[in-house]
Amino acid sequence: MELSTTTKTRAKRAGWSDELIERIEASAASDNQVENLARGELPEDRINGWLDFLENHPDNPFAKAPFNIFNSPAEIGLKATPGEDGLRLRDINIGSYGIVPDEWGLPNDAPRGTISTGLIMAAGYSIFDKAEVWSENAVDLYEDAIKDRWAPATDLDWDHGMSDMPEELERAFDQICTIYSNNGLVEQKIIGRWLEEISYGFHEVKLFLATQAFDAGRKVEVLRKRALANGGGLGKAPLGQIYRGWYAGLTFTDMIIALNVVYKSYEVSMFEAASEWAQSDFDRDIFARLAADSRRHLDYGLGHLEWYERYKPEAEKRLGIQFLRAEAAMVQEMRLSTTEREALVVLLAGGVENLQAGVDKLKTLRQRQYDDYLENLASINFDRPTVHPGLAGQIVDPLEGGVVAVRAVSQS
Repeated sequence: MELSTTTKTRAKRAGWSDELIERIEASAASDNQVENLARGELPEDRINGWLDFLENHPDNPFAKAPFNIFNSPAEIGLKATPGEDGLRLRDINIGSYGIVPDEWGLPNDAPRGTISTGLIMAAGYSIFDKAEVWSENAVDLYEDAIKDRWAPATDLDWDHGMSDMPEELERAFDQICTIYSNNGLVEQKIIGRWLEEISYGFHEVKLFLATQAFDAGRKVEVLRKRALANGGGLGKAPLGQIYRGWYAGLTFTDMIIALNVVYKSYEVSMFEAASEWAQSDFDRDIFARLAADSRRHLDYGLGHLEWYERYKPEAEKRLGIQFLRAEAAMVQEMRLSTTEREALVVLLAGGVENLQAGVDKLKTLRQRQYDDYLENLASINFDRPTVHPGLAGQIVDPLEGGVVAVRAVSQS
């Protein structure tokens, strides 16, 4: 067998001697095998060992292996450099592997930086537009989520951290746990539903969203455990008006605005204010941890909103109605969820003896949530000139929206 001119050229480029090339041509090797091995630039001693294998085992099925593993157009020879926090995903986004196309062109599970071999079987993805999912911070938020992970079963002092509380405070706190545990269940389901739609060209986003789904599950776990670990029990199921905003998203960005921007802004402020309504260091620690998790989700939402507004041509026409729908769902939840309001008023008042103080503090909490929401949008220079008036209305009258037992007591 005489090697082709192209294969001989590759062999010379790999540093193979004339003697080795003569031995190859006298062997049972095929030109395709040799060309691929030459692409890998294997040293002479390894090629001689392979020729020994061919001579000694001519009937071995692998004697005809084409070595297509060396015939890949992917960039090779790269060496990523770890940073202070180890080797992170951002550190390996180098060369061609760090190029994220505006439109991902493969419908299958091929990872970015490689090519599909043979027939392409579509994987059922529906999102190929980078502007529809991307956020520059997703790659770092994923790493942060992994680094900062915590386990409710062992990282909290369940044996000695909790203390007995008055019945009304325990029941009110358990009601808050029930509501936000349920929110976590729905959040996990919503994220999982959209996760499978995103093509693999945007794996950083997929990886981050997987951590959000895990965080949501941990929220379910820790709040359910807390409600059942201190002599209380689960409260009433939440109304779930807010879920309509999440489910109603016709696009991924619709959903992210409703869940990760509007809702998460209010949730983060709520959890960070636990120092005012949680009754023990143990309970405050739970919500401080949850606030840190939700802050990552909010940061992704804001990062995606910033990218979407900048690179989606129709963003200006879409965002107004997207936000209005998301804010409307948030308003409906606050107006009609009487159980959450009652629980917060009792906790903020420190009991049932001075409920008006709890109402006043709830106004302060709603003001903080509203201000934080606008500041979060301003942090990415997003102009929201007309916010749903119901959000501001909750500051004026946080009990507006229905007959509440607390209203009757507080006005007596």
